[in-house]
Formats: sequence, C-alpha cells, structure tokens
Amino acid sequence: MNPTPPECARLAAELRRLRERSKLTLATLAEESAYSTSSWQRYLSGKALPPWLAVRGLCRLAGEPEPRMRALWELAEAEWSRRGSIRPARTEGQDDAPTDAEAVPAPAVRRLGRRRAWLVTVVGGVLAACAALAAVSTAGTGGGGGFHVSCSGAACNGQDPGVTLCGVEPQTLLDVVTPGGAGLEIRSNPLCRASWARVWNTRLGDRLTLSTRGEPEQSVTVDDPSLVDAFVYTPLIALPARHTPLTACLTTPPGRSRLCYSAPAP
Repeated sequence: MNPTPPECARLAAELRRLRERSKLTLATLAEESAYSTSSWQRYLSGKALPPWLAVRGLCRLAGEPEPRMRALWELAEAEWSRRGSIRPARTEGQDDAPTDAEAVPAPAVRRLGRRRAWLVTVVGGVLAACAALAAVSTAGTGGGGGFHVSCSGAACNGQDPGVTLCGVEPQTLLDVVTPGGAGLEIRSNPLCRASWARVWNTRLGDRLTLSTRGEPEQSVTVDDPSLVDAFVYTPLIALPARHTPLTACLTTPPGRSRLCYSAPAP
C-alpha cells in the first residue's frame, strides 16, 4: 500500500485536531453530515481524501474559518491526484481499469434525512501552504519543470484522467446534487482538451455516461461495493467545439431512473 502523500497526511492531522477540539464523535459527524462513520474514519486517518463538502461541514461544526482549510484541501487534492492510486470502476469492455487520479467521498444516499476552530498553524505555516499551492498551479501550466499531460483532444478518448495527468488542476463545468443525493460533476482540462464526468454518494449498479456530439460515449458502472465510497469517474472524452453541450447521465437501479445534466464545452 502506498504511503499517504504528505499534504494529505497534513490535512488529515488538521481534521483530527478540529474534531478533538470540538469533542465531536464519529457518530455525531455522521449524523450531522452526509458521510458515514466508516468514511470519517478513513478521512481522519488519511486513508482517503475527503470531498470538500465533508471538510467544510467539519469546519462549520467546529467553528473553524474555511479559507485556511480550503488551501490545505486544494494542496491535498492536487497531491492525491498526482499519486493516482485509487482504482476507478471498470469501464465496459475492460477487465482491469487503470488507477484513479481522484479519490474519495462517502455514501449519503441512504442518510439524506440526517444532514443537518481552532487555528493550529502559525501564520508562517499558512503562508507556506498558500505558496505551495501557487507553486502547484504554476507547475500545471506546462512551464519548465512542470508536469506534462500525455494526450490531447481525440487521442484522450477512453483514457484515464489520472494516468494522463489530465485530472490535475481541472476546471469544473458542472456541479450538481441529484434528487437521490448523489454528487455529479463534469470536469475538463484545457491542457488535454478533454473532459470527463465523476459521481459520488452512489449505489451499487449506478451507471454514469458522458457524451457529446461527434465523440464516442464514455461510461462507468459502480460494480463493486468499495466503489460506493469513492469518486467514480468516466474515461476521458475529447472536448467538442466551443459551447457544444457535454451531457452526463446517471442511471440508477432498481427502477433504472435516468437523470441527465448538460454543460457547454469551454
């Protein structure tokens, strides 16, 4: 098992301090948020990267201002994305899916009815975090010493956002919560000229598709119980012409209800 990336470990340590300071039990966190006790155990131990909504919820419960934790979370997400160590759901026609650039939230679909600070780092530490975040952003531009994506446009079709590094520093084109409580996003990366969709708080058997005019549809199915507690995302699809819609559809059993959301290509 890969060690927890340093910035992810730092975020987990800060979350533990907030919880301890507020005397919040795991049961209370589960009751007051959309995330289970087992999910909070993983977030607080650094075994999984929490979604921003989980971090924001803990900040609210602990009376912690959000900006510092947001900076730490952005650093952790960038580092987790580069590690690419979380396996996505298998796509149709694949026996073994590649590793994931994104990871992590937890199930809330069956707990929707329960939705309902301490500054421990000196100013220098906060400034260092912000400087590091700026460095990550600078590296993503493709300048000397930065990361380089491995595909562009149609060459990205069907590839993994993490393996290609298209999942690093993405743009979010759409961010919604379905009536059933699943979170769904359409994301893109101008360096790759490609897009993908991801979903979380899913149920076993959920199927996510992403389509646009002139490109092959990409899809992924939540076919393993462990994937209910993670970001599940489609392979890449080449960005269409500017403002052409990208459409993400989530099909949910047992009634196979289908919800579709669209966003224009940037």
